[in-house]
This record gives sequence, structure tokens and C-alpha cells, in this order.
Amino acid sequence: MSSLEEIAKKEFLSNSAEIFPIEFENQRYWIKRARQTKANKIQKFFYRFFPLELLIPSLNKTALQALDYETSKLEKFRSLGINTPKVVYKCDDFFVLEDCGNSVNAYLRDKNITKEKFYDFVEKLLFELAKIHNQNEFHGGTQIRNFTYKNDNVYVIDLEESFSNSTDIETLKFRDFLLFILSFVKMKELSFEVDYFFIINRYKELTKSDDLTQKLRNFSKKISFFIWLSNVSFIKKRLGSDVKNFFKLFEILNSLEK
Repeated sequence: MSSLEEIAKKEFLSNSAEIFPIEFENQRYWIKRARQTKANKIQKFFYRFFPLELLIPSLNKTALQALDYETSKLEKFRSLGINTPKVVYKCDDFFVLEDCGNSVNAYLRDKNITKEKFYDFVEKLLFELAKIHNQNEFHGGTQIRNFTYKNDNVYVIDLEESFSNSTDIETLKFRDFLLFILSFVKMKELSFEVDYFFIINRYKELTKSDDLTQKLRNFSKKISFFIWLSNVSFIKKRLGSDVKNFFKLFEILNSLEK
């Protein structure tokens, strides 16, 4: 009988996708191909002039370095009680993960989702994110697509991003939260408005981050010129909906009461 390792190696050679599922003994697993990480050149350029948390460039890593970094971080997170899929096999070219369900993004963007179910997912997402930050760790790519859902649990995936050692952990945790909350901006399928204040306040409760509101207000002030520019008539007409919603979110955050 073929082993999981043998099947994984065979499927790896016949499938060019970066991430894809395989079946072994009636169980689903996922193969993730080793891939290098590179900082976005445009992002690095703008970060020199606008050192905003969202623009912090990630480190360049070879495919093997990225694979070693991500699998080690997955295992570390599991040891800390954070929900991550188990790494069941790895080699220099790829690694294999236990199945941990579908992306939470797909559930939240279902146009038929109820408000109650939506915030049930949000609560689970925030709880898992808070577990990471309460352990003084960071994710690096906290967009909702990088969380999955299975058997009533949310799992954390895609941990390949890393940053300079000179970047302090509090900055990286705040960057995580900015990426997380911005994920909701793109949700146009919902029949109700996203309550950003609920998300902010619940995260503050779970992480005891009493200074979060001030950090968000400070961030909004940093981009206030761009917010003003986005409201100039001839510019506003040329902005995409995602950019408009980005600035709209931070206008809302700017109005946070002290």
C-alpha cells in the first residue's frame, strides 16, 4: 500500500498548483509548494516616504527558507494552543498539512449569511487572532482569507511572512489588526453594514489593548491628507470602490470618541 509520502510526491510532480488537495485513506490533506517570498518593490519605495504600518515590507526568503520558516511557525503556534493545521510531512520542495476546512472568507461573503451567523464567525476570528497576540506573536497576513473553518473551529494558515528584527512586536500586532479589519471593506455582498466598532471593542477586550483606539486614530491622522484627496471630486470619480471604502473606513475610525 502506498504511503502518504509516496502519494504526496507523486501528486507534487503531476500538479503545478502552489496549493492543492490530495486524498489518502479517505482523508483530505493539502500540499503547499515551497515558494520564495519577495517584498513588493513599489511598497518598499513608498515605505521610505510614508512609514505606515500597512506598508512595512516583508523579508525576501528563498523557497526553502520560506518553507522552513512557515512550517516551524505552524508547529510553534500549535504548541502555544493556537489552532493551526498539523504539518504531517515536509521536504525541501513542499509540505503537507492536515485538512482544516474552507476559507472563512467564503462563509462571510455568502450573500445569504445572517447577521447573527456573521458575528459568530467574527467572534471566532477575533478569538484566534487574540490568542496569537496574547502570546506576543504575530501572523503577518491576517486577511480573512488566511483563516479557515472546520468542525466549529477557526484555524490559522499562511504564516510565511516575516519582517526585519528591528520591527517591534507591538507594531507587527497593530499591522495584523489593520489588515484584519480592512478585510471587511471588500465585503459588498452583505445585506447589513459591518459594525467596525464592535470588532475594535471586542478585540480590545480579548487582548487588553487599551491603547488601540488611540493607535487607530493616530493612523487615520497619518493618512488624513490622502483621505482629503480622495474626496476631491475629480479624483473621487477615478478611484476604485475598494480604495473608496478604505478611506471611508478610516474616516469612521477618525471619528472614534476619546
